[in-house]
Amino acid sequence: MSDDQHNVLIPSVPQSTSALVQSVLSEVQTEFVLWSRDYSQQVLHTLSSTFRESSRLNLDAHKAGITSTDIIHAAGPGEQNWRGTRSGVITAIQTLYSPNDQVISEVSVSLEVINAEPALDTHPTYESCSPLMRNTFKGDDDDNMVFIPYADDPSFNQVDHSSWYESFSWQEDFDPDLQVILLETSYRLRTRHSLEYEDIEECNVLPLKLFSSPGKPGLFAISRRRDRLIWIGNSIPADHVFPSMVLPSNLLQRLQCVNSLFCPNLNCVEPLCAVHVMPNDIAPSRTSPKQSTQTWADVETPCERQCFLAVATSQEVPCWSNSEIESFQVILEIASSLSPCDLSILCLKPCSEVNYARHGLSQTVLMTQSRRRLQPVYSVSQSLIFLCINCQSNRHGSNEPCRHNGPCDTARSCPCFQNGAHCQRNCHCPSKCPRRLRGCRCSTGKSGVSCATTKCHCVEYHRECDPELCLSCGCNYPMLLTICGVDELSACRNSQIQKGAHKTLEIGRSCWGLGAFLTEPAKENDLLAEYVGELIYEPTFDSRGDVATHRGRSYSFKLNSTFTLDSSYLGNSSRFIDHSSSAVEARPPNCRAYVRLVNGEHRIGIFALQDIETGSEILMDYGHDFFSK
Repeated sequence: MSDDQHNVLIPSVPQSTSALVQSVLSEVQTEFVLWSRDYSQQVLHTLSSTFRESSRLNLDAHKAGITSTDIIHAAGPGEQNWRGTRSGVITAIQTLYSPNDQVISEVSVSLEVINAEPALDTHPTYESCSPLMRNTFKGDDDDNMVFIPYADDPSFNQVDHSSWYESFSWQEDFDPDLQVILLETSYRLRTRHSLEYEDIEECNVLPLKLFSSPGKPGLFAISRRRDRLIWIGNSIPADHVFPSMVLPSNLLQRLQCVNSLFCPNLNCVEPLCAVHVMPNDIAPSRTSPKQSTQTWADVETPCERQCFLAVATSQEVPCWSNSEIESFQVILEIASSLSPCDLSILCLKPCSEVNYARHGLSQTVLMTQSRRRLQPVYSVSQSLIFLCINCQSNRHGSNEPCRHNGPCDTARSCPCFQNGAHCQRNCHCPSKCPRRLRGCRCSTGKSGVSCATTKCHCVEYHRECDPELCLSCGCNYPMLLTICGVDELSACRNSQIQKGAHKTLEIGRSCWGLGAFLTEPAKENDLLAEYVGELIYEPTFDSRGDVATHRGRSYSFKLNSTFTLDSSYLGNSSRFIDHSSSAVEARPPNCRAYVRLVNGEHRIGIFALQDIETGSEILMDYGHDFFSK
C-alpha cells in the first residue's frame, strides 16, 4: 500500500493552493503548541515530585541518626530507595509511584557492595581526532563559528580569533520544533489533500525549503539526520522516507544527476567522493561520429525480424512522442557511433524505426557536437570550484583535465597546453594525443625491484607510476600476487601510496608525550604511513593557526600552492610522529615526508630513511619553516 492510501482524502471547499497550505500549517501549529504545553507541564510536575520525595527521605534519615552518606540513593517516583550498611550486602527498596505521587508497591532487593578503592589515576591530557583513511576535501571552515576555543583561558585572545568568522552559529534562527511542524504539514497536504510536494514548495508559504539545492540541504534531507519526534499530532509512519530532491524529467538532466554521483577521477570508485572536488560532466566521445553508411557496414547479421537490414526502407515517419524523440537525440549525442541495432536496445524501439530516426537526426547531431559540448553538472555535496594543482616540475605538472574534442592547442583553450602539462587518463582529448603521458618503461633487475631511483622518469618528476601507463615495472599487479616467487608488491617501489602498502603503527608513550612506533620491521625507502587529513585553503590554515600556536602543536603539511593538509580534527596514526633532527645524535630522524603526484592528485607519504626494527619510534625532521612560523 502506498503512502497516499494510508489516509482517507478529506473533501474540502475549493481554494487556492497557498491558502490551503497556510490553513494546514496553522492547524498543525495550534496542535503542536497545545501538546507542547501539556507535555512540558507533565515533565515539570515529575521533577517537582521527585524533589519533595527526596527531601522527605533525607529528613527521615536524619531523625534516625543515619548520616547522609549511609543513604546510597534517596529517590522519588520510578526510582529506588537504598538503605543498608557500607560493606557486605545491602538492601535496596524499589518503590513504584502513581502519577499523583501515591505509593503503588515496594519491593526489597539485596545488592552486593563493591569497594572501588584504590581510586584510579588521572589519565594525562591528550588530543584525539576522528580516524581517516584518505584525504577529505574541506576547503574553508564555515563562516559561522561553532564554539569559541579556550574560552576560559585568559592567555588566548578570543576576540582576535573571532574576527576570522562572520558570526556565531548559535545566533542562527534554528528551531527544531519548526522542522517537526513543517514535516507534518507537508505530509498532511500530500496525503489528505493530494498536493504534490513540488506544488507545496512553489507556494513559498513554508518558511523552509523542502528540497535540497546545491550546497544547501532541504528540510527533507535534514529530517533524515535526526530521530523523528513522537507527539500526539504526528501522522507520519515511522518507515516513511521523504524525497530529498526533485528528479528531472529530461533524460539528459537525469544522466547528469546520476553521473555527478561518481567521482570524475578514473582511479577512484567511491560515489560522492570527498577528495576530488571537480565538476563531473558527461564526457564527449573520443571517437569521431560515424556516418550512417559506416554504421550499416558494421552490422553483419540482422538483430531481429524488424531489423533495418531485413525491413525495406519505409518513408512512413515513426509515431514517436516528443519526449521519445528528445531522449533519442540525447542518446545519439552521447553514443553517436552505435549501430541502429544497439540503439534500439537503449531506446526500446524497433531497429528499423531507430534507423529512420537516426538518419534524420545524424546531421543535426554532428553539427551540434561540433559547436558545443555538454554542460557540467555539480554534485550537491561537492564544491563548485575545481582548483588546479602544480607539480614540483612545471614541465610535468597537473591541472584540470581538458574537456574538448580534437588536438590540444591554443585554439581549443586546452589547459594542458596552456600550463605546459601532460595530458592524463582523465583528459577527454583523443587517446593518441601527443601530449599524453606515456609512463615509464622500467623493468625489474637482479635486485627484483624497479623504479627505485631517478632513472625512472616517474620518480624523477615526483609522481607515482600509473598502473595503466607503466606496464613493465609491475605497478599494475595486485598487491598479493606472486609470480615465480617474486612478490610484486615490492617489485615497483614507486607505487606504494596508491596500493596502501604501508606499515602498521601503534601509539605509545614517548619522551615527548605520545609517539608512533612500528609493529613490524621496515626497510629503507619503505612506505611507513600516508599522512592524511583535511584539504584546506590558505584562509582556513591561517584561522586554525591561532589555535595551533596556542596549544603548541600543529598538524599541518603544505601540500602544494593551493592546499594545506591538516590532521588536527581528521587523521591517522601518522599525526603522532614526533620531531627530531640530525643534531640529536641519540635519536636522529629515521623517516622523511615526500609529496607525490598519485594518479592526478598530490598525496604525502612517510618513507623510511634506513632499515628500522620492530618497536622503534618513528621520528621525522619537521624542518626549519615549521618552527619559524
